[in-house]
Amino acid sequence: MDFEAFPELLVIVAQKHLNYYEDYLHFSCVCKFWRSIALEAATKVSYSNGLPSRLPSLFFTDEKQDVEFRRLFLLSNRTIRKIRLPEAYGKSCISSSGWILTSGNYNYYFGGNIVTKLINPLSHETIDLPKIDTFPGFLEHRDPDSEIRKVLFSVESPVVLVLWGRNMLGFCSIGDHNWTSVKTNIDSMIFDMTCYDGQIYYLDSYFHIKSCDVNGEGPVVDISRLPEWYCNGDLEVAYIIGLDDGKKKLLVVIRELLDQLTVDNADSSRVRRELAYQVTFETKSFQVFEYDLENGKWSKVNGLGKKTLFVGFSSSFG
Repeated sequence: MDFEAFPELLVIVAQKHLNYYEDYLHFSCVCKFWRSIALEAATKVSYSNGLPSRLPSLFFTDEKQDVEFRRLFLLSNRTIRKIRLPEAYGKSCISSSGWILTSGNYNYYFGGNIVTKLINPLSHETIDLPKIDTFPGFLEHRDPDSEIRKVLFSVESPVVLVLWGRNMLGFCSIGDHNWTSVKTNIDSMIFDMTCYDGQIYYLDSYFHIKSCDVNGEGPVVDISRLPEWYCNGDLEVAYIIGLDDGKKKLLVVIRELLDQLTVDNADSSRVRRELAYQVTFETKSFQVFEYDLENGKWSKVNGLGKKTLFVGFSSSFG
């Protein structure tokens, strides 16, 4: 079939039905004529980075000090996608539901940029959020390691939820000028949080799952604790995900790490004297536990069937 013989109007109509970035690549590879149509369409939206990927992408850190562009690793075809995103240059970035929260680097001793924004990396749509220093207790509790560690946001909801520092939860509605804190009343570290069925659920380092209202109203409720047959050591890294497949349940994913000692210098005496080593980590295994919110029972998950879980420090979902 001679694809170049297709009327231009039909080709333009066809490309308007493409929904994913990978489809656009396939479209442009058909022939030179189709590729020219794709390039012409791209120039008309020069400030847009195009269609979303079919699968989640990994957002690379700014290692090359590129002011204009950032890179995405596409899980769908294991390729690198370069997008124009000058808004992220020099910022700390974490993600949620296809959006990126950017915040300036705040120095404990010298202050710094305290502006936070939500940016859609493809459309460049930007939502201004309250400054970091409006978070209740920021000045009293800040330390060199304090930062926003996780954000939960969905375009269907006007509420933005953040996990800040070790155990501080907060939220704001779009248009607010201040963050509102959620009284967690705990001293332990919060590993992860999720928003599910109108509630915030979070997992702490004492193996407890607790919940509170998504708007910070009402008391914090202790939902459950990981079963005794697992609580035989310290949690290193853990994630919590709400899942609805006929039953309302929470999945807790435990990531077990394997420490590796990397020596900077082969001179062992120097190493012993100056302790010049660096510890790196590799993932040893994952364990997944399911908590049924309806009957309050725990079970170990041995398989996910056709489902896929994506877990990470800034975003986890299934």
